[in-house]
Amino acid sequence: MSNGTGDLLNPPEITHCFVCGSENESGLGLHVFRDGTDAVATWTPDERFQGWADRLHGGIIGLLVDEMLVYAGAPHDLWGMTAKVRYWLRKPVPLEGVELTLRGRLVQKSDRGFRAVVSVHSGDVLVAEGEGMCVLRDDSPRPR
Repeated sequence: MSNGTGDLLNPPEITHCFVCGSENESGLGLHVFRDGTDAVATWTPDERFQGWADRLHGGIIGLLVDEMLVYAGAPHDLWGMTAKVRYWLRKPVPLEGVELTLRGRLVQKSDRGFRAVVSVHSGDVLVAEGEGMCVLRDDSPRPR
C-alpha cells in the first residue's frame, strides 16, 4: 500500500506486529509513511473489526491511535514504546466505504521519551483523536 507521501517508516525487521506487521495474517497491515515531520497512514476497516452493527469497534481505533503515537517519533529518528495513551471517539465509523487517514505528530521530546498527538479522519471528518507518551527504547538515538 502506498499513499503518495514520503518514505515508508515500518521497520523491516518488525514483521509480526498486530497493527503494522507485514507478515501477520491476522493483523491490520498498517503501512506508515513520513509526511514532513509527521507520520501518516491510511487504513480501510472491514467486517472483521465490527463492534456495534455496521460500525468499527472503538478498541480498534484505540489500537490505531497507540500505533501512531509510536510512529510519531520515527520521522525524528526516535523509537519508543507507549507508556500512556488516551483517545476520544468523536464520530461512529461505518465498516463499509470508509478509508481512515491517521496522523501522528511529535509535540515534545526529552532524553527519556516523547509526547505525541494523533488524529483519525474519515474524509474531512475528525472521527477520533488521541495523545500519549512514549518511553525511548534503549537502542533509540537520544534527542539533542
